[in-house]
Amino acid sequence: MIAAADQFIRYGFARTTMGDIARAADMSRPALYLLFPGKEELFEAAVTHLNRIRMAEIRGALTRASSLSERLFIACDLWLVQVFDLQRRTPDARDMDDLSIPVVRRVYAELEALIAELIDADTAKPLPANAEMLARGLVFAVRGFGAAAEDVDIFRSMTRLHVDLLCRALAPRD
Repeated sequence: MIAAADQFIRYGFARTTMGDIARAADMSRPALYLLFPGKEELFEAAVTHLNRIRMAEIRGALTRASSLSERLFIACDLWLVQVFDLQRRTPDARDMDDLSIPVVRRVYAELEALIAELIDADTAKPLPANAEMLARGLVFAVRGFGAAAEDVDIFRSMTRLHVDLLCRALAPRD
């Protein structure tokens, strides 16, 4: 799985072949086809595997956070900022973040669900919108910062500001 993910990140979906992946995994193409019927299924498995690793990393880091703002920033930083950084360093990695691909939409939904869980667990009710909608707004607002950020530090600063503004909006009023 790691060999496939590395090839897709390095060369993108279109330019990566099953032969490339088989060579990187030190196996034959026929053996790879025994495991996966095609490149699409292998891409799906690779994206799912990378997301599983990333979500575990986020959950581990969340244990060290003491506020909602810190928790939301950790989730955004370890997922969205890292994706932005990867795309800056390896432009062909953009396929790994292409929302026209069903598995990419699914991993985004998993991130949204985690963020909604964090918001729901740590905010006073009633919320200005349901936690799922707030999470979706945060995820896609941060994702959109990539169009304006010149580098990862600016992207991270924009993410921090947006998370802080959201948390301020969610804070109970006296």
